[in-house]
Amino acid sequence: MQPGSNDQSTETAIGVVCYRVLMLKHFLFVFLMSFALAADAGRFLPQNVQVGQINGHHYPEVKIGKEIYRLAPGIRIYDTFNRIIVPTQLPQSAKIFYQIDPSGLLIQMWLPTPEEEAGMGR
Repeated sequence: MQPGSNDQSTETAIGVVCYRVLMLKHFLFVFLMSFALAADAGRFLPQNVQVGQINGHHYPEVKIGKEIYRLAPGIRIYDTFNRIIVPTQLPQSAKIFYQIDPSGLLIQMWLPTPEEEAGMGR
């Protein structure tokens, strides 16, 4: 064994550990920033979304305006914080954005935020 060779392998091992720690810090920074950006991005509504007013509901039907729609089996209803809620949590009267599937069933509904509701009349 040559003198000093053990020191070189120790330095290499320390360098590898430091590099991995640095890369882990960078990964965590990017990962956490992606959540911060996603939280600030708001929500995106599809192009073909319709605007309406809920005028009462009795599961599995919802009255929007003068029409009565049946809820699709996999309906997704989003509250103002973009959380999915169950149909029984829908208010009896509220402005909404909604989507109808090709068979005429309600497939998605969004309860608007105050900012979205202010822009609904435009």
